[in-house]
Amino acid sequence: MPLFIETEKEWDLEDLQYDFEDSLETDRWLDAPPDIKELFHEIEWNIIDGEHEETSDLIHPALDADVSPRTLVAGPMATGIAEVGRRFKMDEYFLPEVMMSAKCMHSALGILKPLIVAEKSEDIGTVVVGTVQGDLHDIGKKIVAMMLEAAGFTVIDLGVTVPPEDFIAAIREHDPQIVGFSALLTTTMNMQWETIKQLKAEGMRGDVKVFVGGAPISQGWCDKIGADAYGVDALVAVEKAKACVQEYRDIKGGDPALHGAMLALDAERVAQQAAKLEAVASG
Repeated sequence: MPLFIETEKEWDLEDLQYDFEDSLETDRWLDAPPDIKELFHEIEWNIIDGEHEETSDLIHPALDADVSPRTLVAGPMATGIAEVGRRFKMDEYFLPEVMMSAKCMHSALGILKPLIVAEKSEDIGTVVVGTVQGDLHDIGKKIVAMMLEAAGFTVIDLGVTVPPEDFIAAIREHDPQIVGFSALLTTTMNMQWETIKQLKAEGMRGDVKVFVGGAPISQGWCDKIGADAYGVDALVAVEKAKACVQEYRDIKGGDPALHGAMLALDAERVAQQAAKLEAVASG
């Protein structure tokens, strides 16, 4: 039976700014056996340090200990790459360091993806994803795509540096409920906006719900360009995607009501996290 470990998004990852020993002292993964908790921290730091040749040596023992593939992706891999993203935003890391961390992620995903896809149950909808034109980075997009597949979506991944016309062609061909635009570089994030403008020009904006994500992307940017949802991480993206094809399936893309519903999900998640932290603090 798979080992269940809580992988809800951690809001306090300050220990990852320091060193491995500091991470061992955190409350993260406390519901895991001590050896698995330490292994999770090793996976986090493997990704942060970009030691891709050692990645499989950490992933295989976790699987042998009955840790589920989805837990590894949503847990230590997600927190490790989140710290890489923070360092990139703060100019503590540059593209060479990011690419080394990406190699770690690719190595781990090569092992985990077949296992996660095999867990897919019913087909609940179709999502088209791609990294926008001019941007060659796709590690975050691949994680989101894999988690969406595991959640029951059919995912059409267009790859990297995808021009607006290719997104439009894919929407016409596959008739998805959702389209996701990823960008890692500040110099390419404007292509998310340009692609939305093209959807509007083609009269297709209401046909799809638009998600945006990537290291430089924020909720403010999502609001500004008129996207429907901001996926701060893979877990949030999956949560919002499921809501879009279930509770809010009858609301068209671009409708302010849909945007508001996505913000309400964020507010609910923050409130739940605050309640948990208060409960822990009160003993």
